[in-house]
Amino acid sequence: MHAHLCSQPDPYRGVLFIGLMIDEHGDPYVVEFNVRFGDPECQVTLPLIATDMYELLHGAATDRLHEVPLEIHDSVALTVVLASEGYPASPIKGRPIDGLSEVLDGEAYGRAWVNFAGVALGDEGQYIASGGRVLSCTAQSDDLTSAHDAAYELLQHLALEGGHHRRDIGHRAME
Repeated sequence: MHAHLCSQPDPYRGVLFIGLMIDEHGDPYVVEFNVRFGDPECQVTLPLIATDMYELLHGAATDRLHEVPLEIHDSVALTVVLASEGYPASPIKGRPIDGLSEVLDGEAYGRAWVNFAGVALGDEGQYIASGGRVLSCTAQSDDLTSAHDAAYELLQHLALEGGHHRRDIGHRAME
């Protein structure tokens, strides 16, 4: 892919996301290529990059990325996605997301935060689900267990009728 892109008269410069699946034997397979950041991969990756993102993107766009040193924080991050009932086939939209206003107003969650995806303001000013992947809770910490606990703790303060999330994020890496 890289050789092909470089051989073009106007080579591509920008983000190239490669979506992978890993089978039961640990072998990776390419599922998709996108010219955008992945979701939710972006939410868990960007906090770990210490280099100014503008410098990285501008360097890529101007063919000077090799001049921008990539610095990574000495930490880990973990993201858990909250999805609407019916996701992925037929997500139910319009349901209120209880607790979100309080979570956004508070600073008691340390290194954990909420990223919006399918969130909108309802007629009464409350946050409602407007898509399948509603939001994600991301936490950054010095170790995976702390990041895991912080992200899941933040998620416990939110309620979406019929909403669901994976409960095993990070478990294999923590074993």
